[in-house]
Amino acid sequence: MSDIGSLEVSLPKHDEQIAIAAVLSDMDAELAALEARRDKTRALKQGMVQELLTGKTRLVAPSSNLVAGDFTGKLKPARSPKRASKSHNRQINEAVVLAVLVKRFGSEQYPLGRMRRTKLAYLMHRHVEDVAEGYLKKAAGPYNPDVKYKGPEGIAQENGYIRAYRSGTLSGFVAAERIAEAEDYFAEWYGHDVLDWLEQFRFQSNDELERLTTVDMAAQDLMRANARVDVEAIKAVIRDHPEWQAKLERAVFSDVNIAGALSRTRELFPTIEPREETPPHR
Repeated sequence: MSDIGSLEVSLPKHDEQIAIAAVLSDMDAELAALEARRDKTRALKQGMVQELLTGKTRLVAPSSNLVAGDFTGKLKPARSPKRASKSHNRQINEAVVLAVLVKRFGSEQYPLGRMRRTKLAYLMHRHVEDVAEGYLKKAAGPYNPDVKYKGPEGIAQENGYIRAYRSGTLSGFVAAERIAEAEDYFAEWYGHDVLDWLEQFRFQSNDELERLTTVDMAAQDLMRANARVDVEAIKAVIRDHPEWQAKLERAVFSDVNIAGALSRTRELFPTIEPREETPPHR
């Protein structure tokens, strides 16, 4: 003990330690997102191969009227999300999405908080692109850490699209002086119908949005695994993830509420369908 006690160990200052920990945390989040994307791509490839082998989908000559398989035995019109004529990166894209959501759903009386904004952005991407990229399973449901830590929030504030604002106990973002520029970009990339579609969630509580997006994300996991999608399966996905387990102890995630959310996700995103079990032979 005397030998160890005489040693001097150089450590970074406390603020530097916090900065280092933040970088490592971001790296972990990025690795998790990349692994999730890899698994998603692998599952998609396996599904495509299965479709081709079973003859449910055939390769045909390129055409503007092609349809895409949803791997449930049905076909649906292919989506082609609107994109800007000039290239832009994902960070700028998400900065614009953030800004427009703040303008549409926030106000100085009720600034748009991160939790609500994240769920609205998740639903928007699911509606437009079928897949919400970069979202991880976090305690409050699907969450994309890149928006806060990889640039979009900073870009939106630096460009004058949004500003941080506090109203009493509420804190979040409100539109800033150059919000019109972000709205123009959004209209060019996505059109106006997307925001009209999102209006249906305006009066839903944060708990309801958390439940809806959590159930949807769990259902997508099951679909990629070619598994049956029902309440018990959704609960199993929630139970198996450390940051989601506690949800099942809340009334908002009761069986009845999960069933309601699952039914709603099937209305919003028709590719989520129950897999029928083969009836037993009599």
